[in-house]
Amino acid sequence: MPRSLQSSLEGCRQHVAWPEIHTHARKSDQWLNLRRPKPFEDAAACLPLMESPDEESRVAAEAMHWRTPEGLLVVASALLLAANVLLILAVFLNFLGVRLGWDAGKTVWVALTADLVGVALLGCVFFLTAARVEGRARLYRRIEASLLVAWVGITAFWRFALPAAIGTDLQDLFVTLIASQGALPGWVTRSAPVVVELLTLWIICAALFLAAHVVILLDSRAASPDDWARGLPVYAWVVAAGVSLAATILIVRSLAAVLEGAPIAVNVGAWLIAKMIVAPNLFISGYASSLQLGRSAISALSPVAED
Repeated sequence: MPRSLQSSLEGCRQHVAWPEIHTHARKSDQWLNLRRPKPFEDAAACLPLMESPDEESRVAAEAMHWRTPEGLLVVASALLLAANVLLILAVFLNFLGVRLGWDAGKTVWVALTADLVGVALLGCVFFLTAARVEGRARLYRRIEASLLVAWVGITAFWRFALPAAIGTDLQDLFVTLIASQGALPGWVTRSAPVVVELLTLWIICAALFLAAHVVILLDSRAASPDDWARGLPVYAWVVAAGVSLAATILIVRSLAAVLEGAPIAVNVGAWLIAKMIVAPNLFISGYASSLQLGRSAISALSPVAED
């Protein structure tokens, strides 16, 4: 091939190739610009990717711990602790006569609702942990759970359903009986059988609560050394439940005498102090201990504690 023709062909190739190369380069730059993350704008989207798998698993494990019996023990103890504190607060609010949008009556109703939820959760704790043990310990925990659930059901019935059946609520009924001065309203005398049933169920529930805690005491003493149930404040619970039962019986006797025509509920003030101040103080010490026990048990389950 002549040299002049070869030079012409090479020149043509250069003129044709360079535009193609520049075109591909521009397209490549545009594609890279589209794929390049924008600073600051994409930071929020990148943050989850920066977390390590260990961090995600730790957070998930901590969330799951609150669904375990140990987590439920913490929640139940906190609710029951708050309920007993509110009962004591209600006594002082009633004594001081404070009525600034919130009074003793509302405080009592919050306490009476919180303790139902707390005891129900405590029953769930013993029901769930029954699967972890064998033999006599499993029987104990099923009995504990059954007694506590029965207490919740019967208590809700006499606290709410029975007073509603006679057109009143528990607080108004008790205030009427205590402050009757020998002259009961007609609606109380007409509903005397229902009132007697309510007072009887109150004693039965207090006895169930004491029985449940006696079984918890037996369970705790029979538990293995590595079982956190061994650290439950069972003696404080049993003493508090015993005081509560004794006070309940004495209060019911005074109110029953009023229903039978007595002019006044004798010594009912002293029994109410035992029911709403002495027993709650004992329960507070016990539930504070079980709250700390539950938190320690959760810490023992966490991956951080294992490391």
